[in-house]
This record gives sequence, C-alpha cells and structure tokens, in this order.
Amino acid sequence: MNTLSDRRKQTRIELESINGFFRQCDVAASTGGNLDITILNISTEGMKFMTNSSCDSNRIKRDDVLFFRGCIFNDRIGFLSSQKAVAVWQEDTVFGVKFIPSLDLDEPSLIDMLK
Repeated sequence: MNTLSDRRKQTRIELESINGFFRQCDVAASTGGNLDITILNISTEGMKFMTNSSCDSNRIKRDDVLFFRGCIFNDRIGFLSSQKAVAVWQEDTVFGVKFIPSLDLDEPSLIDMLK
C-alpha cells in the first residue's frame, strides 16, 4: 500500500514568513545523535525541515526514527516535545518526515498557532 500519496493530500502550512529562530527544533536521530533543524513547512501528518549545519545532513538516513525534544514554534516552546517521526526523503540538507503518530491537532488548530 502506498501511503506516501495519502500523506501528501494533507495541507502543508508554509512557514517562510516566520523568523527562522521561531522554527527551531532539537532532534535526536536514531543513527546520527543530536542535531538542530529549522522547520520549513508542517501538516498534521509530517513536515519538511532543513538541518542547521550541512554536516548534520549526513547524520540522518532514510527510515531513521527522529525524536523531537522540543521546538520553539512561533514562540510556543515545547511544541512537538516527545513527538516521533520517520525520515521518508532527503534532498541535500532538506528532509521530509512523517509523524508517528500524527499530531494530536486538527488543521485549524495548527494554523491558529501561527497567529
């Protein structure tokens, strides 16, 4: 069953209008240790992010489990704390992940967090 197409049906919320500082997360990767990322877009099913250091991009592999220890998401410290995800794709320093499980938010609540 191809769940990639199901995941892509989710509306993505682009975050380029938010200062990069307010899109930061601390992440632990199952094969690469701890690293810092910047969220580029997000949905209830997953997100796209970039590593803050180009050498960190080598520390995440496809199918790695990631553990989000905390994010400063639009000044909401703690958002995504303890959330897990799996890396599903990579292009240089940019990654796509699927949340495991999906976020416990609906899309309007997620959009409200950006106001």
